[in-house]
Amino acid sequence: MVVLEVAVPLPINKTFYYLPLNNNINLEDVVGKRVKVPFGKKTLTAYAISYKNIKSNNPIKLKQIIEVIDKNNLITEEAIELAKYISKNYVCSLGEALSSIIPISMKPSKRISKNKATEKREDHEKCILNTQQNNAINLINESLSRSIYSSFLIHGVTASGKTEVYINIMEYALKQSKSTIMLIPDISLTTQFLSVITARFNKSIGIWHSGINNNEKYNLFLKAINGDIKIIIGARSAVFIPLKNLGLIIIDEEHEYTYKQGQKPSYDAREIAKWRGKYQNAVVILGSATPSLESYKNAMDKMVKLIELNKRIDNKRFPEVKVLTLKNRVFKTSSFLPETIKAISKTLARKEQIIVFLNRRGYSPSIICRKCNSIYQCPRCSISMVFHRNPDLLKCHYCGKIKYLPASCPICKAKDVTIFGSGTQKVENELKKLFKHARIFRLDSDTATSNKNYERAYNGIKNEEYDILIGTQMIAKGFDFPKVSLVCVINADTSLYIPDFKSIEKTFQLITQVAGRTGRGNIEGNVIVQTNHPRHYAIEYAKKHDFKSFYKIEIEQRKRLFYPPFCDIAKISIRSKKEIKVNENSEKLFSFLEDLIIKYKLELEILGPVSAYITKLNNTYRKHVIIKGNRNNILKLAEFLKNFKQSVGTFINIEIMPSDLI
Repeated sequence: MVVLEVAVPLPINKTFYYLPLNNNINLEDVVGKRVKVPFGKKTLTAYAISYKNIKSNNPIKLKQIIEVIDKNNLITEEAIELAKYISKNYVCSLGEALSSIIPISMKPSKRISKNKATEKREDHEKCILNTQQNNAINLINESLSRSIYSSFLIHGVTASGKTEVYINIMEYALKQSKSTIMLIPDISLTTQFLSVITARFNKSIGIWHSGINNNEKYNLFLKAINGDIKIIIGARSAVFIPLKNLGLIIIDEEHEYTYKQGQKPSYDAREIAKWRGKYQNAVVILGSATPSLESYKNAMDKMVKLIELNKRIDNKRFPEVKVLTLKNRVFKTSSFLPETIKAISKTLARKEQIIVFLNRRGYSPSIICRKCNSIYQCPRCSISMVFHRNPDLLKCHYCGKIKYLPASCPICKAKDVTIFGSGTQKVENELKKLFKHARIFRLDSDTATSNKNYERAYNGIKNEEYDILIGTQMIAKGFDFPKVSLVCVINADTSLYIPDFKSIEKTFQLITQVAGRTGRGNIEGNVIVQTNHPRHYAIEYAKKHDFKSFYKIEIEQRKRLFYPPFCDIAKISIRSKKEIKVNENSEKLFSFLEDLIIKYKLELEILGPVSAYITKLNNTYRKHVIIKGNRNNILKLAEFLKNFKQSVGTFINIEIMPSDLI
């Protein structure tokens, strides 16, 4: 009996067998395609990975497949091997891993549409490269020509010309008949990258991100497999695109947390890129002005080759950074210190542009009662609701709950409720009152509801239609505007004291990156950083554009506290609608894991259980158990999680190498 072996995208660590729809179907032709199968009372999209001839004296009751979805083979040999790697290293089933590599949602369409990325073209002159850029290109191209896996970390300061280095290497890869995957951390950077890169490569480019529809994704997948596309630019999941003759993978702004998938399977695109690089004998490039501590330590340990671009293009000066303390300020109702307002006024008078950065959206992040000092929280989440204007509403940025601003305090009933703190919406309102003739654009997740708004912000600043761009972290990276001569960081402390081992590193990276948006043209740049902690080393070294000094201090802190890169780490989440169940099961799980560590002599450190930073999220209570140690030992311990018997209604999930512990 010939049967089809399929993997289903469910947390079940086994494959299943099905019969063909009819005897006329050759199962060899079905392997490599997605199929519809009956599974219990449901119909699932599954992955046909092999066919087998089963010899049995007893009749086997097997169900038939319902439909073969794909005409073309999408599941390559590499995809299956990669799925096995993801399944093992990120604790998920083979089917769940395959669903990340080959999305279930992709749909075949009758016509092959043009990828939108190839329809735009602008004229760009080729830049004259400096010595550091040429040396970087020559070194990497040598590895490309040998077709042997190698990895590089380009530590290039802001405006050092990393993009031009990438483009030249991509051109060389094309000459070698090799294709390229270029990952960018955020969809907001797509417009700018495409305008530059399509000018050089035109029709050989495809774009991949959550904004394109399922038909376009399917067509793009086929074009990649057939070799019709030579370059893919995209966000995290673009790392899986099955390009023909893959020879180069570039990960720009490699420090960004967006390269880590939060949901299961919680893969890291940087690790996937390295795996694919080894499998394809390709070159992998990580690039950043503020590399992650893990990547930079790998470079120090000679695990990747370090390339330094420590000078700006044309030897342009780094912007002068002025740090202003928010302590004892006179105008506490304003988001801006007088010196900041004066600097903005002077910049506008010179008809130059300004970026104002605040990593909080909405109008005000807190609503407080002046009588009892209680803060108005979301009824579903243990986090304060954010006040938004136009219309005047309270919103929870986690569960989406919306309420009206209360007339009286829910705790003491006093009618002395006030909004407290600043968000991007409030900053926008203040600037409109202070500078009535200034043309202002706000870009945050409230305004950037579609890709058109990203393009509007980018083109508006580029074409000098706006004087001031206000935004959250989405404006802190990648943007290159020669007329921006002033960057204002309204509150540098928003991420500094979040209880997470990466909070200081993220603060340094964010300030350094946003400061790098200025002084990129012929106008000298200036940066103002408003902070309550002007002497914190993250802010002091960001002021000096000094990554190496910051790294030396922060890496010693990590070593002393035994955190990555000196260990691997896993976060086990325990969730339930009932707080008592979370408390009971988390304590029980902690003891269960602790006994296993002792029994099997696993050299692991276990912490917890501790409440999550947001203890209640969407009416679900959450606790964490943290495991630190060697990756293999963590994975051995993770295998026993399936043997843990939790209460009904309690859910347990493990994330390997999470981007945060909160």
